Amino acid sequence: MTEVNKKNWWKRKTTGQKVMFIIAVILFLGCTALILLLMNLREVGQNELADVIYGKDVANGWVRVGQELASSTITWVLTVVIIFISFILIFVSNFITHLFDNKSRKANTISSLIRSLIKYVVIIAAICFILIAWGVDVAGVLAGVGVLTLIIGLGCQTLIQDIISGLFIVFDDYFAVGDTVIIDGFRGTITEVGLKTTKLVDFGGNIKSISNSSINTVVNMSRLRSVVSVTLSVSYNEDVEHVEGLIVKEINSMKEKIPNIIEGPWYKGIDNVSASSIDFLVLAFVKEADRFQVTRDMKREFYLLFKNNNIQIPYTQVTVNPEDSKNRDKASESDKEYSLNAIREQRGLVVKEKPKKKTNKMVDKVKKSLEKTREEME
Repeated sequence: MTEVNKKNWWKRKTTGQKVMFIIAVILFLGCTALILLLMNLREVGQNELADVIYGKDVANGWVRVGQELASSTITWVLTVVIIFISFILIFVSNFITHLFDNKSRKANTISSLIRSLIKYVVIIAAICFILIAWGVDVAGVLAGVGVLTLIIGLGCQTLIQDIISGLFIVFDDYFAVGDTVIIDGFRGTITEVGLKTTKLVDFGGNIKSISNSSINTVVNMSRLRSVVSVTLSVSYNEDVEHVEGLIVKEINSMKEKIPNIIEGPWYKGIDNVSASSIDFLVLAFVKEADRFQVTRDMKREFYLLFKNNNIQIPYTQVTVNPEDSKNRDKASESDKEYSLNAIREQRGLVVKEKPKKKTNKMVDKVKKSLEKTREEME
């Protein structure tokens, strides 16, 4: 299996990864060749450049590096010792603060913040001591840094706001490590509260880092017990009092079957009378971390309870009407004309007038004469 993975590792890479890998190899080989060239300038005939870089009496770059290491052995030893002590201090501080973890959520949050603070302080102090070991005037550097810090501070207001907001989060106890919260629509558990960012992880393992200064509102789900609400729907064919009696009789055994329930469950009555069912409401108190699992467990237990007692559970039904096989009268030309005129009138358009039929004037006169004669005879 390992041999197959070694053979196919190049095929598994995307085109972009292959290009980046080739560029990295070329840069590595180029830097290696440049270093070898600088270390052996005299061998390639560049004596003048070698005198400038190595010195006149030095054969090559390797000799020069050896001389520098020999002349600054103590400084290098001090540098290594300072780095080693820095790692020891960070390790010890982390170890001590972790001893106070799991006492309370606020203690976990404060210890997380202290670890972050100590890490930055130790790194800054180590850099200062290393500069002193190499003969750098740290006081002068710090004086210049003070002016530079003022300039940078104006451009790093967000960073300063993050640090101050992180301190307020800890001391005002908005949330603590281990709390389940909702921040900016992201629901997760607090894993770390640092000087600059707060980290959350959701139930899918996704981690989100949020700047402390950008946290405006927080919904803390862990400070109080969470409520599990389960709706039980039954058919209208069932007797309400029979269903209520069955729920009340069996509800006390739910806590034994579902140990994550802290308190309850309780039957709260009919919650809704919907189009196809009567809905009964059951509540229980649980920890926020157990809310979804307890909801699923309660639904399962009540479903089995109804099934075992022949309680009908409604479900969506679809009625399909067959096509009408009778022949229906179709619109005549006059019907279409009346419909079109009605639509045009509704839309404010000009209604077409129905053209008048042409008649014979002589025939009209005869009809009128006959009508008048008939009226006179009556």
